[in-house]
Amino acid sequence: MRKFMFPVIFLSSLALAAQTSKPNIIPGRVGLVLIAASNDGFAVATDGAQFNADGTPSEVQKLFQVGKQGAILLAGNVAIQDPVDRPVREEVNVARIVKGWLDSHPDTTLETANSEINNLVLQSLTNFFSTRRPGKQAGQSLFEIIGVSVADGKFRMAGRSYFIPLAQGRPPRTEKTSGSFKAGEFQGYGNGAVVAELLGGKSAAFKEFKADPVIKKYRSARGEGLSAEDFIGVFRVVLMAAESEEGKKFSHGTSIISSPNRLAIISSKDGFVWKK
Repeated sequence: MRKFMFPVIFLSSLALAAQTSKPNIIPGRVGLVLIAASNDGFAVATDGAQFNADGTPSEVQKLFQVGKQGAILLAGNVAIQDPVDRPVREEVNVARIVKGWLDSHPDTTLETANSEINNLVLQSLTNFFSTRRPGKQAGQSLFEIIGVSVADGKFRMAGRSYFIPLAQGRPPRTEKTSGSFKAGEFQGYGNGAVVAELLGGKSAAFKEFKADPVIKKYRSARGEGLSAEDFIGVFRVVLMAAESEEGKKFSHGTSIISSPNRLAIISSKDGFVWKK
């Protein structure tokens, strides 16, 4: 039987108890996903990094609009591929599955999208691993699909974490999480070293980025009272810092973060709005 190899990604289950004084970052090697709530809506952002089976990076979309007031974000390595030395190679491309379903259902709700998309992803992964041995990586984390929405002034999140099967022929294990998100809460997925230093660190690192007015505003208020637009500004600088040469050195090359970055605000008033 064929063996399957891919980079190991460490992600824990969705945590919804973030504190306004400190971003809650769930660790991972590939990409950076940022989510924050304010009194006027959600701010969300992702980078565009993907890790290929041959060790090279590529670009992928990880933020998608869902209906009028929702979004789906992808954290981790979302293209599960056979090694490059296989004569016939296959993959499960989660981003492609998400985009294809959403393009066909533009007026969907987040609840429906979450259910249908996760069913498709689980089926694809189960088929993929039916002929592949997980090896030493059995049981380890793969990626996370995160849904966020605004309805009746309430911010809600629902996530599902995917794990490598324990043996060939067995379906991947998944964990569901859901809950509300309060104004001021800041959730992230990826390498948190740059985020922690930029938003609360006291070293000389990222001097230029820390001087940005929106970062100074966040550091002085510890995130309290920031608007969704403020958080978009914070996310933009955080992603730029993480993708800079300084950011790569600061994280010791342990993560892959690269453009194109995608940012959006979701509010009861205006729905989903892309931000540049």
